[in-house]
Amino acid sequence: MKRILPLLIASVVSVALLAQNSFYIYKLDGSVEQYLVDEVERISFEAPEVDPDQPIDPEPQVAVLTFEDDDAKFPAYSLDYCGVDVEKWSDIIPAADEQYYGGSTLIYGDWSNPDGAPYTWTDQGNTQLSHTFPYNYDTYGLAGGGFVISHHYVTLEELENVGTAGMYNYQLSALGEKTDNTFAIAYCDSKVGTDVKVELAFEDGVARQINKMKVVMGALPIYSIINGSDFSEAYDDDDYLKLVITGYAEDGSTKELEIMLADGADPSTWVVDWTEVDLSSLGKVTKLAFHMDEAQQISYDGGETIYYKSPLYFAIDDVEVQL
Repeated sequence: MKRILPLLIASVVSVALLAQNSFYIYKLDGSVEQYLVDEVERISFEAPEVDPDQPIDPEPQVAVLTFEDDDAKFPAYSLDYCGVDVEKWSDIIPAADEQYYGGSTLIYGDWSNPDGAPYTWTDQGNTQLSHTFPYNYDTYGLAGGGFVISHHYVTLEELENVGTAGMYNYQLSALGEKTDNTFAIAYCDSKVGTDVKVELAFEDGVARQINKMKVVMGALPIYSIINGSDFSEAYDDDDYLKLVITGYAEDGSTKELEIMLADGADPSTWVVDWTEVDLSSLGKVTKLAFHMDEAQQISYDGGETIYYKSPLYFAIDDVEVQL
């Protein structure tokens, strides 16, 4: 009888299905699921056979670089050139009143010592992503480019009232209300075609998929786009500002991703709020290299060297890595 009953029920269900295009499963939790008859091969009360030799793909594990102290897992280290001992992310954030050009030895070091050590950090024990200031213009320092850990914010109202001279006091700021959120803000070399890029690299050299990150313009390019600066003009409809991300695979091949940060004078095209960017198209990478591109360019030596006019700053946060 126990074997006959399931067969009888299945037969009844099969006959019923022939009379309509879909059927419904009513669950004990009150939910209902609908299935199309054409999608069903058969109905059985027996458990499906599972191949024990067929591996089940586990859910991919991810780690997120948040730059928050509570998430810091890296071992303590020292930046001897400036006498700073580092145990957490906030230890390498320049003070709010030291954001201006040359204001902090933490990110400008000793200009008289071109062989000095650079500002560096690593997310060891988590994503394994790391960054070191590049050697540029015969020294280490933010003037040559680099990612700086920051938690400084400035509102648009505050920024518009500082004037061109005062805008550099917000070199390490993102736009918004002041919060405790920590991020990394980058300055990119303004030389067009420069070989010196700002890089995020996996410290152990292992190629991994970087799924996504949040991106926003820094406060300085926003000011420059609206008001112009000592070197640039306020944006019109022909101007643009792009972030270009290059992913380097283990075999040295590269893929690029362009992110439009500002497209002309229309504020609706400006990335002034944190925006999530999908990086999966770059595949598994050993490092990412960042540079910026804009329409406004100038030469001071008759065209031999060309520079972008606007201050090239952007910030990143919540970098998700597939382990």
